[in-house]
Amino acid sequence: MRKSFIALALVTVVALVAGPATAGGKPSSSSSCTRGNARISIENTWAWGARGSWGTPGETLTFAVNVSNMDIGCGSSTFDIAMSAPDGFAVSMPPSATVGSASSTYVWAQVTSPVGAADGDYPLAVSVQRQGIAGQAGQSSYKVYSSDSSGPELNWINPSDGGSLSGRTAYVGFSSKDDHVVRRLRVILDGTVVATKLCDGVTFDCQVSYKWTIRRVRGQHVATFESVDAMGNLSTSTSTFTVN
Repeated sequence: MRKSFIALALVTVVALVAGPATAGGKPSSSSSCTRGNARISIENTWAWGARGSWGTPGETLTFAVNVSNMDIGCGSSTFDIAMSAPDGFAVSMPPSATVGSASSTYVWAQVTSPVGAADGDYPLAVSVQRQGIAGQAGQSSYKVYSSDSSGPELNWINPSDGGSLSGRTAYVGFSSKDDHVVRRLRVILDGTVVATKLCDGVTFDCQVSYKWTIRRVRGQHVATFESVDAMGNLSTSTSTFTVN
């Protein structure tokens, strides 16, 4: 009888130390959920630190809309989102976005300006809410223009004129920006187009590169780098270089 009592006492002590068990036999744990104020912003830039995108009258532009869930330790939430634009502009964007706790996601908005829109900046605004509670809003602009005579600027050209490449592989490419918007980049190597990039206009800077196996192409080569803006203005740069 005494042995039975001692065994029962030990079982009771172990059970108290282990704590209550869940249906799966594992100890339960409590978690906290802290709700935060949702945020929304339009990420397009037409120059460094300058929000918005350039477009011609009647053109449809893509805007990258970032939705942030500022909750901590919670599950996913579905947010109602909206974009407003001046009269005559057409906007197409999903009405909601589901975002995990302490995370963000992008949705894409298509905005079309009126065919007869005059040159100028037209404000765009985005809003977010959850169950009727508004979050932090965001702003940007659709910048209408009808003429442009300047070609894009080419930067970070590799290889440079008179330069050299060595190793097993090398990257040939460049980046480009414009006072309005870059439309297309091309890399032409020894007369052959080896890389093309269509730029979306979401960011002001566009890059393209070509991974080239150079083990068996020693000698002199010529690379031409082309950038075209939305108005068709072309800028080029040529590098004559050596592969060692």
